[in-house]
Amino acid sequence: MRTKIFLGWAFLIISGIISCSTSEEDMNMEIQITNSVNIEENAMVNCILEDLLCEVEKNVIATDYGTKTKDNTKRDSIPVIKVSGDNEPPTSTKTISINYGSSNHTDHLGRLKRGQIHNEISGRYMTNQTLQSIHFEEFCINDLKIEGRIEITSNGFNEFDQLSFTISYDNIVFTSSNGLQYSISGTKTKEWIDGYSTPENPWDDQFLVSGECHGINSENREYHSKISTPLLISRSCEFILSGETEFQVENESVFYSFGDRMCDNKGYYIRNGKTNNFEFGRYSFRKITQ
Repeated sequence: MRTKIFLGWAFLIISGIISCSTSEEDMNMEIQITNSVNIEENAMVNCILEDLLCEVEKNVIATDYGTKTKDNTKRDSIPVIKVSGDNEPPTSTKTISINYGSSNHTDHLGRLKRGQIHNEISGRYMTNQTLQSIHFEEFCINDLKIEGRIEITSNGFNEFDQLSFTISYDNIVFTSSNGLQYSISGTKTKEWIDGYSTPENPWDDQFLVSGECHGINSENREYHSKISTPLLISRSCEFILSGETEFQVENESVFYSFGDRMCDNKGYYIRNGKTNNFEFGRYSFRKITQ
């Protein structure tokens, strides 16, 4: 009789342990795969890339139109800008190097930058089939290192009479100060929807961006992101103003939004019918606490 009672209790205890273990595994899977940190980081790297492209393109336009390049950015934003081939015909290849210095410099938004960005351009920025090839040399922003190559091809004017560009990201790798990495590759289309007629004033420029990317996130998981509603980009704001992205990590996906055209680092995502707010822009990748 005692043996039967003992076996019964043993069965219940083991069943409870298995049940708890399974619940913990399910919870950990939820934490690791469909978490707000993943969404924040994806939003962050996309904002950083769009902001860097705006910085680079402002100087390309200034070079093409003969304006003073140093006046085309905030005075304390970039220490040195060098243009090689500046005396060549406009259709020739030139290189614009943006040098932030070997030590950190504070830009007008309070961000720390160091290293260089090099942009090799064949032709004029607004001419069809002009190619830009951008790469980084020991470049960091707030101690977040960025490596890889970006190619931009001008497609000329689209059917809406807007200048269009194809942007290819070739294994861009972000490395934060804690050693965690985040990679991104893919192709986007960028349409210039406002400010085209005032090249001397870059701050009124706005763009719509669509496309999709993939890579490995800071948890070493494969992800895929596809812009479901075009992203609204303004040269006057370091953040993406609006737009929606379908974001998938392994076999789980969620839609997240950059908000309602406010220049801030706030967004939200919807899962199981519930709206969840998030903030991005930490310039570092965080380990998930189990």
